[in-house]
Amino acid sequence: MNKKSVFIFSSWIFGLSLGANPLDLQKVSKDANWYAHLDFDAMRNSEVGYFIRTSIEQIPEARERINRMKIDHGVDLDGFSGLTMSGTGERDMGIAILKGGVDMNKIIGNPKFADRLEMSKIGKNKIYSSNRGRRSMAFAPLKKGVIVGGPNIDYVSEGILLAKGKSTAHSGNSLLESLIDSVDQPGFLFFADLESADELNYLDQRAQFMSEKIKAGAMVIGEAGGAIRISAVVEATGEETSGPLEAMIRGGMAMIDIKRNSDKKLDAVLERYSVKRAGNLIWMEMDLSVDTIMEHIMKEMMKSA
Repeated sequence: MNKKSVFIFSSWIFGLSLGANPLDLQKVSKDANWYAHLDFDAMRNSEVGYFIRTSIEQIPEARERINRMKIDHGVDLDGFSGLTMSGTGERDMGIAILKGGVDMNKIIGNPKFADRLEMSKIGKNKIYSSNRGRRSMAFAPLKKGVIVGGPNIDYVSEGILLAKGKSTAHSGNSLLESLIDSVDQPGFLFFADLESADELNYLDQRAQFMSEKIKAGAMVIGEAGGAIRISAVVEATGEETSGPLEAMIRGGMAMIDIKRNSDKKLDAVLERYSVKRAGNLIWMEMDLSVDTIMEHIMKEMMKSA
C-alpha cells in the first residue's frame, strides 16, 4: 500500500473513530485488565465520518483504491460493524472480535497466505493459525461475519466463547462509565487496570514506572457540541502521587499553550481543554474543532488524489 493509499485508509478510519454505541461487555473476558471498543456502524454517521466518506466519493482515484481493496483483498471499509479488543496486559496477547468488513474466503484463498496457514477444528469451528513471521497469530471465522483473532488457538478458543455469549462477561469499570456521558455519542472507549497487570508482572519497564503513579485509567472519544471531545480520567495510586501527577499533566498542557502561540494550525484545531482533580482522580477534557479537522483532511485528500 503506497503513501496515498495509506492516507486515504487512515483518514477513513479516523473519521470512523468518532461516535459509537456502548461497549458490549459480554465480548470482554472477566479477567481482562484492559479493553477497547470501536463501533463502525455509528461512526459512519458522525459528522467527520460522513464528511470523509462523501469526500472520498468525489475523488475517483480514492474511490477506486477502496473498491480494489474489496475486490482484491476482501476488505470492505463500508462493511465494518464493530471491533472489541481485550487482554490481561501480557505483551502481544489479547483477543479481538471483529464483525463485518472482511471476506474470509478471499483471505484464506489468497495464495500468499494459504501456504502459511494451518487449520484446526474445535467443535464446529475452524481455527486458522500461523507461526511464520515475527509473531504467531490465529483467527476463526464465525457466522454473521464475525471474526475472532488472537496470538494462538487457546486465545481464539476463548474469544469464540465470548463472541457467542457462552463465557462470563467482564463486570465493567466505573471510571469508564463515568466518562460516557461527557460526549453526545461515545466513540472510541478504552480502559486499563495498570495495578492488576503489574501484579501479574506483565508490564514492561516504562509501564511499570507509570504503574507507580497510576492505578487505572480510561478514555472516550466522541462528538460533543460540534467538537470532537477527548475525555480521560486516571486514578492515582495515592494522595502522595495524585498532586504531582496533576502538576505533570498541567505542565504538559502549558507547553501546548506555548506552542499554540506560534502555531496557527494547532491554535485553530484546539478549542479548549480542562484539567481538574478530585482526591485521587484526575480528569482531563479536550475539544478539537470539527471544521478545522475536516478542512485539513480535505486538503490532504486533494494532495493524495
